[in-house]
Amino acid sequence: MRLWANSFLAFTILAAFGPAADAFEPARLALASTQDDEVYFDVAGIWPDTCPPQLREVSSRGHEIRLTATRETTGCRASPTPYAFFSPALPRDQLLTGNGVHRVRFEIDGAPGEDPLLAGFALVRAGDAISGMSLESGFWWAEQGGEFGAGPGLGLSVETQGSLISLSVMGYGAHGAPAWYFGAGELADGIAHLDLGQFEGGAGPFARYAAPEEIRLSGVVDVETLTPSRAILWFSRADAGTGAIDLRPLSIMRFSFAQEPGDALLGRWLVAGAESGTRDTRWIEFVRSESLAGGFVLYDADDTAALHCDTPPGHPGSPPAICRMEISGGDAIEFTDVAFRRLSGWDSEARRTIAFRLD
Repeated sequence: MRLWANSFLAFTILAAFGPAADAFEPARLALASTQDDEVYFDVAGIWPDTCPPQLREVSSRGHEIRLTATRETTGCRASPTPYAFFSPALPRDQLLTGNGVHRVRFEIDGAPGEDPLLAGFALVRAGDAISGMSLESGFWWAEQGGEFGAGPGLGLSVETQGSLISLSVMGYGAHGAPAWYFGAGELADGIAHLDLGQFEGGAGPFARYAAPEEIRLSGVVDVETLTPSRAILWFSRADAGTGAIDLRPLSIMRFSFAQEPGDALLGRWLVAGAESGTRDTRWIEFVRSESLAGGFVLYDADDTAALHCDTPPGHPGSPPAICRMEISGGDAIEFTDVAFRRLSGWDSEARRTIAFRLD
């Protein structure tokens, strides 16, 4: 079944595009390791001319990694040229400083006074992903106050099923015409790399059916999951003439129909252990929300349970970053993965605990 699903997604996104217009391929950055657990990058691509890049150095600062290259600029002929190299192998904790997602840029030195040319981008994870590294299905939009902001004229629809994710982006083109993009593929440890297809033509609900007139490859998007209800999308598009990549990050969040973040979590919740028999199952219905500085509190009808949630600093309209449930009798649960329909975390006895909302 998984093989069929993957094949269907690949056919939907890639087969429709037909053969590539030219042989240029942006750099592919793959993290690899040696038997001694040192790590390095396997870099490969096809450059637009006969002067491909050559690695000069690798640097790491925080969760940002840069592979810097140089290239000849004279005597180059306009003939696509394959290239490949390995970066030096380094101790894992020297290259990947700290757990979590690292953003890797492959840059080529420019002329004096010019910015470097971005020739490759990738997301890699160091350490194991925390639980819940998936995105909640539903409507999403740009997060106001996020790390990478945008205006409100962009909407997204996300669907996750197991390890598969599909992403629809509804926005506008350079001249203001509506544009619809679609990508699908694997979501592993909260990271996905999806080819984006742009649909044009076709018909709407008030017209006779017609298949889209054109489905063309329109760049890629790398998905960086922050929580089940917050993420960063890294849209990129390569120029086949120069090899330069235009990278546009966007912070997104799960859309809530409620005006207040706390109201989106009101309802009936089932609280249980993540594994059978680890804790008693309990029903809690939150009926009232109270806004506080930096978050909100939900209460049940008889005040025997409360859910204290903190919103990300500077993001008052975003989903909570963390929630703590306190139940009469001394039971306490800290939920570190917060979405509108599912919470996941640990109770006071270090047992994995989940909660599902059933409307």
